[in-house]
Amino acid sequence: MNQKLVCPMPPNPNRYMDLLNLHSADEAYAEVKKLASALTEEQHHIRSCIFDLHAAVEAELRRIFYHTFKAQLFLTHDEKQNDDTLKKFDKTVARLGFMDMYRVLRPVLDSWPSDDLRSIQAINETRNMAAHGDNTDKVLYKERNPFLDADCFAQLYFDVWAIKQSMSRFFDMVIEKPKAQLRRYVEKYGSGLL
Repeated sequence: MNQKLVCPMPPNPNRYMDLLNLHSADEAYAEVKKLASALTEEQHHIRSCIFDLHAAVEAELRRIFYHTFKAQLFLTHDEKQNDDTLKKFDKTVARLGFMDMYRVLRPVLDSWPSDDLRSIQAINETRNMAAHGDNTDKVLYKERNPFLDADCFAQLYFDVWAIKQSMSRFFDMVIEKPKAQLRRYVEKYGSGLL
C-alpha cells in the first residue's frame, strides 16, 4: 500500500487571520464583525444589550430552578457520593436553556401576584427576534421596536430590573424562608420526626 507521509504543519497562532489577510487583533475584530453582519455599530450595541438583559433573566430562572430541585437531592454523610451527585446535578441544570426552565417555572411564577414576572416571555421573544437575522426593523418588545424607539429600549432595561427584584423576593419567600423555618424547627424539636 502506497501512503503519503503527511507532515504536520507547525502551529500558527494566526492561521485564520492570515487566511483573511488580517494583521492585527483590532483589524480582525473590525473586519470579522463586518463580514458577519451588516448591522451598524449602534444596532450591534442594542442587540448586545438585549442579549445581556435576556441573560440576566435566564440567570434568575436558573438560580430558582437550581435551588428548587437541589433541595430534593438525597444527600448523606458520604461526601464523595454527595460530590458526585451534585456534579451531575450541576451539569444537568447548566445545560438547560431559557425556555426549558421557563416552561416548568411559568405556572408557578404566573400564580404569584407580580405583574413584573409577566414580561419574561416578551423578553425571550425579543431576544429571539434579535438573534435570528439582521433585520432589526422586525424586532419588537411589547409592540415597539427597541432599535427604533429609545423609550422601548429603556423599558426593556426597566422590565428586566423589575423582574430581577420580583425574582429575588420570590427566591426569599419560596426557597430561603422555608429553609430558615426548617432549621429553627430542627433546633427546637430535633430531626427525629422528619
